[in-house]
Amino acid sequence: MNGQPNSAVLEGIRGAAMNSELVSLRDELATFTARVFLEAGKLFEVDGALLGRDRIEGTSPFGNGSDKVAGVALLLQIASQIISGSTMLFGSGQCYAAAALVRQIVEIEYLAWAFANRDKDAQLWLRSTKRERENFFAPRKIREAANGKFGSKDYGYHCDLGGHPTPLARSLLNDNGTQAQLLLSDLLHHARGVWIHLMEWAEAAGCGQVVVAYNRDMLERYLRWAKVDPLGVLPEAL
Repeated sequence: MNGQPNSAVLEGIRGAAMNSELVSLRDELATFTARVFLEAGKLFEVDGALLGRDRIEGTSPFGNGSDKVAGVALLLQIASQIISGSTMLFGSGQCYAAAALVRQIVEIEYLAWAFANRDKDAQLWLRSTKRERENFFAPRKIREAANGKFGSKDYGYHCDLGGHPTPLARSLLNDNGTQAQLLLSDLLHHARGVWIHLMEWAEAAGCGQVVVAYNRDMLERYLRWAKVDPLGVLPEAL
């Protein structure tokens, strides 16, 4: 949203955040998303191990058939654990701990964009050293390469709220649930972004048929969420 929302808008957001049916819908969508990420990641893991020429040509340090497919498989499985873990933490009232994980899904969305838009980035990331990751895959580096697609403000917000210990943590430690639902909604928006970018990668790489049914179900569920939940159309948490 641009500018500061007025009091009526804020009250509407708070009401939607704590609506019991919408709370259940968000939790179910997050649980579904984590499961699909894991299952799709496992499918790509098998394909990455068996198919492709990297092992034949001796270019994979891990003996994979395709390191780029294996890289996407790994990213999906990491994202799955972040989504499921943060959802459980939000549900148990540990909002600050969950917020720290939400920042991680933002970074995964950056990587997913890089994989989809820069040829061989998934392969390079999987094979990278720490220095190479700092030089080529650090969040700032990817934001610069994305030419404004990802704003530093959103990333800074997540760093301040959950990525680093700051006084802003006070708002999460004694939250009545509203902030948790706003952050869970934000998590879902970023998870959707991860999925869309990786499906773009899959189509370009000729791997889309592996997860075509998952993709259809995923997009339909997120569309339904956007239709019934006011938080389903927010670009980022407030």
